[in-house]
Amino acid sequence: MSETKDTPLIFVNSVGVQGSLNGIVNLLLSQARFMPNNAGEVKIEIVHVVDLRFDLYCAQQIHDAIGKILEDQTKPAPKAN
Repeated sequence: MSETKDTPLIFVNSVGVQGSLNGIVNLLLSQARFMPNNAGEVKIEIVHVVDLRFDLYCAQQIHDAIGKILEDQTKPAPKAN
């Protein structure tokens, strides 16, 4: 597998919308952007950044990959002797 120089890197931190139709999974992924205004306040703006569509085979691969990552990253720390 190779990556081109133009492959975008997209950060997301929430699933905006999820669903499926006729075996196609739909995920609309979002991110929270912190936007200062003229009143000196910072407002959180939810922006949809990527709309993904994929088949059930790919959904299973994503499920397995994320499950493994979560399992690896949430193991309790080893106990000291």
